[in-house]
Amino acid sequence: MGDGNKKWIIREASGRIVGPFTTEKVLYKIGRGELSGDEAISHYPGGKWIPITQDPQFYDKLLDILAVNPRGGVEETTEIFEQTQAFSQDSAADTGEDEFAFAKHSVAREKAPIDSGADTDPHLTQTRSRVDDIELIDTRPEIWRGILKRAKIPALVGGVALTLAAVLYWSDEPPVERIHLLAPQRGLSQLEASALSDRKKQGATAFVEDTFQSYLRSQNEFVHIVERNNKDAESMALLCLTYLQLWPYSHQDSSDSRALATVVQMSSAVDPAGLHSATCRAVDLIVRSRFPEAMSLVDSVLETRASSHPPIIFYFLKGLLYAGGTEHSAAVGYLQSSQQLWPQWVLPYSLEASVQARLEQYSEAANLYRRILQTNSEHTVSRIELGLLEYKHFNQIEQAERNLHQAIDHGRAPSGLVSRAYFGLAEIHLKRGDQKGALKYAQKSFSLNSGNTPAKNLIVQLGGIEKLRGTKVKGQQLVFEGDQFFREGDCAAAQAHFKAAFEEDPKNAMAALKAARCLWQLSLSTEAVDWLNKAIRSDSKLLEAYVLMADYQSQRYNFQAAGRVLETAYRVNPKSYEVLRGFAMVELRRGNASGALTYGRRALALYEHDVETQILLSQISLNLRDFKMAYNYAAKAVEIDINHRKAQITYAQALAGLQGVDVGLDYMMKLVGNYSHVMEYRLALGKMLLSDERYRQAEEVYRQVIKLDEKPKEAYVELAKAIWAESRQPEALRLLLKAAVLDPADAEPLFVSGTIYLEMLRPAEARLQFTRVLTINKLYPRVQYQLGRAALMLNDPKEALAATEREKLANPNLADAYLLAAEAHTLLQQYSSCASEYQKAIKLRPQQATIYIRLAQCYRKRGDLEAAAAMLNVAASQESGIPDIYKEQGAIFESKGDLVRAIAAYQQYFVLNPEAADRQLIEDRISALQRGQRP
Repeated sequence: MGDGNKKWIIREASGRIVGPFTTEKVLYKIGRGELSGDEAISHYPGGKWIPITQDPQFYDKLLDILAVNPRGGVEETTEIFEQTQAFSQDSAADTGEDEFAFAKHSVAREKAPIDSGADTDPHLTQTRSRVDDIELIDTRPEIWRGILKRAKIPALVGGVALTLAAVLYWSDEPPVERIHLLAPQRGLSQLEASALSDRKKQGATAFVEDTFQSYLRSQNEFVHIVERNNKDAESMALLCLTYLQLWPYSHQDSSDSRALATVVQMSSAVDPAGLHSATCRAVDLIVRSRFPEAMSLVDSVLETRASSHPPIIFYFLKGLLYAGGTEHSAAVGYLQSSQQLWPQWVLPYSLEASVQARLEQYSEAANLYRRILQTNSEHTVSRIELGLLEYKHFNQIEQAERNLHQAIDHGRAPSGLVSRAYFGLAEIHLKRGDQKGALKYAQKSFSLNSGNTPAKNLIVQLGGIEKLRGTKVKGQQLVFEGDQFFREGDCAAAQAHFKAAFEEDPKNAMAALKAARCLWQLSLSTEAVDWLNKAIRSDSKLLEAYVLMADYQSQRYNFQAAGRVLETAYRVNPKSYEVLRGFAMVELRRGNASGALTYGRRALALYEHDVETQILLSQISLNLRDFKMAYNYAAKAVEIDINHRKAQITYAQALAGLQGVDVGLDYMMKLVGNYSHVMEYRLALGKMLLSDERYRQAEEVYRQVIKLDEKPKEAYVELAKAIWAESRQPEALRLLLKAAVLDPADAEPLFVSGTIYLEMLRPAEARLQFTRVLTINKLYPRVQYQLGRAALMLNDPKEALAATEREKLANPNLADAYLLAAEAHTLLQQYSSCASEYQKAIKLRPQQATIYIRLAQCYRKRGDLEAAAAMLNVAASQESGIPDIYKEQGAIFESKGDLVRAIAAYQQYFVLNPEAADRQLIEDRISALQRGQRP
């Protein structure tokens, strides 16, 4: 089967792709584990090996597979649900206070009482309104499902689907009820801060205790305070942090997302550039699994505030983000800084202990947990972790068992941790020879986390496959683990976890949404849209799913579908800034910058401090060439989040428009110098150089990206454009093929290569590329026009006309389609139709003089010499120096028999264009006219 270092895919008899594989070892997980190469091919009846290469033939094989793939069609109808009963979400107002100082100075060690009032009940109910179906079409086929899977995928990824399919019954463990986050109510009567000081003290006291019950109390207090004093930004920040700790216990649906979004907006209105609003925005990014953006925001605050006013919360958040990745040693330092600044707060100690255990500093971790329990004996997380350390590393079996039972029986912790606790008990019972007890606890462990492979294996070992099938798993831990894989950039593994979580709990709309986001990143657009539909069916108020759907559809140029989904979302909540921002985004992508500006301003009126809206409005203003407003919006975005990459890039573009391209380039170069590993900055620098026709410099930048980036598809495409501009077409074509093989679901490399082939006067190859584009996305802009150009070059004007009609239908405002149709009619000697097409083009481009010249030619050839002369006069009034005006003028005079003026016009043509390609032909004509002959 070839070189062992090559990667291979298997094409099944049905056409479905699986893989990739190596010849020695298949890196594809299925229910029974990894398969050898020979086993894999036998596992797929009718399958055959196809080597992965970067040859055009390999790409053609992929496109052949698309034609038979039952899920790979270019038109797949999908559904979303439309909710007819809208709900309101008021916008934040007011401005307010500063400084995060109260909590660390005012925490009392006594426990705050739980408010028993009805307004503080954490368990809310949600009703489902009637929904109707509307139809959406996704235009990109679902291809390379297997090819795009990461090689190193945990066993859970392949096995979890089989496991869940086998799950039939609940375990004997009663389900743990999840909560809804409490959202502050608007419009309540306001109180002075002094009247709320006791409740604020109680809320802070509960917050630092770091237990599930204490966070419920903390939530109650801070929600009440925010409702009664909507300028207390510090309480808003503490409420956001409380939401972060309660998030693992919540439904994580639209209701919970709205609760957090409400406080984010309120804090931004009161404290637009302060620590408190930044705290809420960081929490919002973390719960949405947007970890790189969260880290950028945290870094921004630490860079600007650490020297003058140590930001306690942001030291903790930095440690939290590091702990969630691989920077464990760095996490310890930041967590210890937060401990020094706020020693009463338990959470940083608990998180540090967890990190120390991962660093194999078990004694240090155990000591930290013991110190926490001395301060707060009800800290369930510490008691479980300590019990596990005592059993695994200190051989203190009896003490470990007591701690684990006490924690499980009397407290509450995240399900993944409780799963580990039950498995610890299972191992303890197994060590004693109590197989029945070990099986019971292993089942409880697996029910809370189906990714707990040791628990699964122990169940099978002690009770067989039937006991495994009889153990129902819970999906919350799957979402958590999916977030971890997403954080690490492993979307293949992450999407499998999110899917499994949704299958376990079909009401978990956020799991479906997260699966969709990962699938899109894997270029599986059809499946991504399908999972967004599932999210919306599950929770018709989850606005993020609608907006994301519109984003994906508009990226595929399906603007009609994008508009429909946003209209549905607007009916769900007409006061959502996210939906209005979505409308602005779609209008900008479809070329309607003025309409986009209207929607963008409406979104900004609802939430002034949304960085994404500020960036979008800057991009809209750049499109409208209003560089001053573009600069203002971009500057505001950078002020809100100085480390937001898109904000910084847009700011540089606005600088280039306002102060000159060199100023913008200098700014981009500084960004590249300061953040050398951020590929977005290098790509943006290259595009700025490319747009300024500095092709050599752009080429150098893109070659750097290709060396540094693992999958430099975009760099390949942009480098190809730079090289193409320098007339190095063959090299550009090779780069575009590399880009196409990296992501066969992206039509841009094929479209650009087809355009290059046209320039090289190779229309047959160009037509092949444009046909491939249509296979991937039939709505790709201008592809029918380019097919028409290729047909015309192949001397097939009828096919060219058919292509232009298709282009007009898709894009009626594209003047080029009418111009090409006119050329085709000219070849067919249909001069009236030719004139009609040019007249339509003039309506779209009234200031382009060359169109009037071509229209004059059509009038002349159909015998309407006066109309032809009038069109030349219009062209001359717009741009008198165009040589073709005088060549056509000579032809008109010649047709009228005015030979002297015809000769004068032709000679003026040579004056303006001495190197004319048709000079010899025109000179022969002049000679004939001078002899009194009509050629």
